Amino acid sequence: MTRVVIVDDDPFVRTMLANCLGAASGLVVRGTYESGAEAIDAVATDRPHVALVDVVMPGLDGPETTRRLRAASPQTQVLALTSLTDPRAAAAMLSAGALGFLPKDLAPEAIIHAVHTARHGIAILAGASAGLIDRRHRPDVGELLSPTERQILSLIREGRTTEQIARAVYLSPSTVKYHVTALMEKLGATNRVALAIRAVELGIG
Repeated sequence: MTRVVIVDDDPFVRTMLANCLGAASGLVVRGTYESGAEAIDAVATDRPHVALVDVVMPGLDGPETTRRLRAASPQTQVLALTSLTDPRAAAAMLSAGALGFLPKDLAPEAIIHAVHTARHGIAILAGASAGLIDRRHRPDVGELLSPTERQILSLIREGRTTEQIARAVYLSPSTVKYHVTALMEKLGATNRVALAIRAVELGIG
């Protein structure tokens, strides 16, 4: 069973998500919290697989809650709940350790799929999440990336796993991991979600 917690100061959102996820096969909602402080104490003990965290909350905001949740339970993957299209908020959540984004108006089936997927550490860019990108700054990709790196970045944007990418580009998984690390360094990304966002921003894929 995938254990999930919900952190959102809006009681309607908490109830809606709890009902949606609680009725899904293979998921169990371990708790709903109206503040980051409440959630951090619980997560340190229960260590859920996935935490859905609102980006904008009073007190501890989404990025700070995410940072502390990940510190208390590193194996807990965080998905940012958002109704915003602010690239600065997106960048802050990624920097804090969020694995991806879920629009609050996403279809229930998509939310359930995203939670199952996030448990395994696969990046999530659901719904209009690709819109959470500041497109004003586009470095010259030709100068930054090799053809192989461009191809790998395109496959990361598609949500491919390391093994799938390795098969597609005829490289070993360890070599793909090396290229992914190089891409993160070149593009200033901290995880695969950030790389996928950079791929969209740069028009790759």
